[in-house]
Amino acid sequence: MSAIEGVPLDLPGIEGTISSASPPASPPPQPTPCGPIVLQVGEQRFYVHQNTLQSSQHLESITSGRWDHNKQPDGSFFIDADPEVFKYILRFLRHGLYPLCYDKSKGHDFAMYAAIHKLADYLMVEGVMGWLSKQQYLQAVKIETSTHVVEDNEAGQLAAIQGSNIEVRHYACWRNVKKYVCPRGIVVHYGIPGRCGKDCRKAQGDADDLYEDAAVLSTLVVTEKTVFNQQLCVDEQ
Repeated sequence: MSAIEGVPLDLPGIEGTISSASPPASPPPQPTPCGPIVLQVGEQRFYVHQNTLQSSQHLESITSGRWDHNKQPDGSFFIDADPEVFKYILRFLRHGLYPLCYDKSKGHDFAMYAAIHKLADYLMVEGVMGWLSKQQYLQAVKIETSTHVVEDNEAGQLAAIQGSNIEVRHYACWRNVKKYVCPRGIVVHYGIPGRCGKDCRKAQGDADDLYEDAAVLSTLVVTEKTVFNQQLCVDEQ
């Protein structure tokens, strides 16, 4: 005769009831974040997804749920850092873009590079650390310079179409030169002996070519072209 759970036993020498043992309750599943994570960086908030932080060992660790000492009562994670510097780190984590702090009039911002490198070291973002350590930003932006001299009779060459990445500077000065004088006094032949023909040579006769002192305006044209290597600023991995 089999016993039924919860039914009193009426057998000689046996008292009590029989109950089947229930399996231990499994722990409730841990919730996985499906929405953005809130990072409180200094006085500014950033909203990111967990996958975005995988290239930062530190950020991935503190937001993984393994410990909550950085978690604030409102659910955000506090990072004691300058938010303006952190923007460069987050741009790399999101888009793989290395920090390039360059201004055409001021050049590279080396102080910002130092701040980004220090924060990247703290957050363990190796890609940014390596790029800045090798000073790759110096190769990402280059200035190509060329010069040439324009004389007063070549003034039309001073006009040029300039792109936003091209800067042209002019340095003018007067200087004395010997200028050829046409024997017939023709103005368009002045300074250019090759323009004189047979009639001019006939008028000159046996005399030597005539030259006179003249002040001419010479312009030194300096062209600077900014060349940006976009490929060097993108993490291809």
